[in-house]
Amino acid sequence: MKCDLHCHSIYSFDSTQSVADVLERAKKAQIDVLALCDHNTVEGSLEAQLQNEIEIISGIEIDCFCKDTIIHLTAYGMDLNHPKLLELKSNYIKELDRVGSIRLKLVEDKYGCKLDENKIKGMTHGGYPYTNVEIEKVLLEDIEHPDLNIYKTGSKSNSPIANYFWDHLAIGKWGYVEMKLPHYKEIIELVHRLKGVVICAHPKVTIAQDLDLINELIESGIDGFEAYCSYHNQEDALFYKEICIKNDLCMTIGSDFHGSTKPNIQLGDTGYDGDCTRIVHDLKRRIQEKQR
Repeated sequence: MKCDLHCHSIYSFDSTQSVADVLERAKKAQIDVLALCDHNTVEGSLEAQLQNEIEIISGIEIDCFCKDTIIHLTAYGMDLNHPKLLELKSNYIKELDRVGSIRLKLVEDKYGCKLDENKIKGMTHGGYPYTNVEIEKVLLEDIEHPDLNIYKTGSKSNSPIANYFWDHLAIGKWGYVEMKLPHYKEIIELVHRLKGVVICAHPKVTIAQDLDLINELIESGIDGFEAYCSYHNQEDALFYKEICIKNDLCMTIGSDFHGSTKPNIQLGDTGYDGDCTRIVHDLKRRIQEKQR
């Protein structure tokens, strides 16, 4: 069995592929079980469940604060029609809208330029306001600056949008604008209340191997960690696999596919080459236990 338990469709503000395209790619990659985990919205997961060619596990990825960092929690098996999830999406869109113009001004000041805001707005989709993704695209297309060459033709051009974000717009960087996001404990409580399983996605990216944060998440009721993913090397994967085994937690695997926004990541690129039967079975078992 082959699975990808963390991928995105066009319902995510920073992804480019339709649900139909994601499903077609999954079939070509011979993926048996798929979970669409769009950012703070369940529309992709709901649409995917309308077909019956590939098994779908319902999912969502939720952005939230954990101390001084932002972590991403993937949740599986919830009631996707619950009003709380619509509220979650609405609040997230409001925050994207609020910080967009602030971030645009920071970028313009940094490079001493003026970006075409109408062009930026024209790149949005799905009812989302413009975000760092559209700002970065126009910046890299229209502005000549020596500091940008590494993202255009240099060593970071394989995934320029993601690389530029982590280098310049993430927490602690000059272009960071704080968003009002829920606290991770609220999200764990919400997912459990909606009878779902909650996993810390690509933890190496957000919490590295910080045992204090890991133990805090475990004590707060996290159900597991995404051990294998496109951002983890084998050392990272084995580290989180051992965390899951030691604490009887659920281990998941996922590519974090986003389409052309992250062109170096293909659907099914999880870093896990083994049979996924036990991984999928364990996730389903834990979902069933929540729903009893």
